[in-house]
Amino acid sequence: MSNLSYQAKEAQGVMDLHSIENSVMTKMEKPRYTLKRMEEKSGNDTPFFKVRTANTRLEESIRMEKPRRLFDCFVVEGEVTVLFAPTNVGKSVLALQIADAISRGTSEYGFESELTSGENVGYVDLENTDQQFAGRYSGHQFSDKLKILEVPTGVEYTSEQLLSFLKSFIIAEKCKMIVYDNISFMCNLQSAKEAMAIIKALRELRDELGITILVVAHTNKKNNKPMTINDLAGSAKVGNLIDAAFALGRVEGDTGLRYIKQLKARSGEKIYEDPVMVVEMVKENGLHFEYRDTDIEQNLLKKPDEDDEEMVYHQVWHLHKQGLSCRMIESELGVSKSKVNNIVNAMKKREESK
Repeated sequence: MSNLSYQAKEAQGVMDLHSIENSVMTKMEKPRYTLKRMEEKSGNDTPFFKVRTANTRLEESIRMEKPRRLFDCFVVEGEVTVLFAPTNVGKSVLALQIADAISRGTSEYGFESELTSGENVGYVDLENTDQQFAGRYSGHQFSDKLKILEVPTGVEYTSEQLLSFLKSFIIAEKCKMIVYDNISFMCNLQSAKEAMAIIKALRELRDELGITILVVAHTNKKNNKPMTINDLAGSAKVGNLIDAAFALGRVEGDTGLRYIKQLKARSGEKIYEDPVMVVEMVKENGLHFEYRDTDIEQNLLKKPDEDDEEMVYHQVWHLHKQGLSCRMIESELGVSKSKVNNIVNAMKKREESK
């Protein structure tokens, strides 16, 4: 065999190898890590891995910019986070409050933020009608950086179509965050296979576009036990794929109080795992939650003793007849404003029925 024909066959072999390699790459998921410059490669690098010493990785990690806390410790920049709660607890109210705060770059109502200015946020609202939205937020001034995405009634779509449109929207609007309310409209969370496919797709969207994603989900939890990651449907596998998760629970015996519990945190410690953060749903300036205190979760799940509850009723009524406002009674007795209102109304009915 001549040198020329040997070189030709060798070149053909290299081309075939590249063809096979490219074919394999197209059938696999796109690697999350992309080498920025050829000179960054080491002799041990492969098409799938960047190889560094542990010390080099540590040095480069220290120089990396730390992700910011966008909404207290619950939502961190660049992560896929799940917020879940039972029906009628207020998870959509909290989710929109988070989106609103990030779009305005504000930290208020007792929640902290490391933002210094507002960022473009897309909120996929598949839960609320226009009438519900107006009833909750009439009079509230939103930032124009917050865009609400709705699917008109009667329109059918696949999750692939929805994700494709979301990607185009995020790029066009330069969104830094997407809130998806509710994931049950995209997949059946009871099916681990479906749930994993959607979470993986959202992770790919996050990695490709460099955004933050908050997903709202539902739980069928009805017992009086502490919340765990297992209360998230499909949790065994979904929990491994998400970066963070927190739950919203109801405080027994008080219609206005809720608590927020961290269940997973990849970027730092779980500050509100137990004790949890106690918040109150307030109607003023649009429906929202305000920080009240911290408490042990089990204490918040206890049903109040009937005798103790009746004593609270009489204390509230006594202070009300003395002319104290609901806010003043709240401060005096440590009872939420919404509960004070409910007690006053209930006591008025008792007086009228005598």
